[in-house]
Amino acid sequence: MRRLIAVLAAAVASSLAASPATAADPLVWERIACTSGSIETATLDETNDGDFLALAGQLDCTQEKTGATFGYAIYEPGFAHGLVYMSHLRPYANVGVSPFSERKRLPFGTVDFAICVVTDYLVRIECVRVVWDQLDHRLEARPLDTEDPLVARMIRLVPPDWAPRPVCGHCW
Repeated sequence: MRRLIAVLAAAVASSLAASPATAADPLVWERIACTSGSIETATLDETNDGDFLALAGQLDCTQEKTGATFGYAIYEPGFAHGLVYMSHLRPYANVGVSPFSERKRLPFGTVDFAICVVTDYLVRIECVRVVWDQLDHRLEARPLDTEDPLVARMIRLVPPDWAPRPVCGHCW
C-alpha cells in the first residue's frame, strides 16, 4: 500500500512540475532579433460609434524563421507589466520591410495608456501614449520615448482564451 501511495504521489508531483515550453504550447511567442522600425502615423478618429486609434508604420526586419511575429504591448499606469494579447501578434514579411497598420476602438471615458510596437519581451520599437486632454476635452496620441517609466517594463503574454481586461484590453 505504501508503495502504491508513493508511486501515485510521484506521478502527481511529476505532472505538476514545470516543463519547458514546446512548439505546441499556446504561450510560445516566436520572435526574431528586430530592433529597427517606426510608427509613422498615430491618429485618433472620433465617430458616432466611438473613438478609434489607428497606428501605421513598419519594422525594418524580415522573417528569419517560420512563425516569427511582432505585436502591440499595452501599458497602463499602475500595472507591473505591459500586456501583449496573443491574438494580436502579427507575422513579419518574408522579404523587405514588414509594414503594419491597425485600427482599434478605444474605451469610453477617461483614457491614459501607452501602446508600443514590440518584437520581444523587452524590445520596444516605438511607443505612443493615448491620453484624455482635460483642457481641450479630447483624446490625444503623443509620441512616447521607449525608455519612459510607463513602458520600461517586461511584457506579459495574454493567452487567446482569456477575456480582455475592461480598461483597455478590449481596445487592442
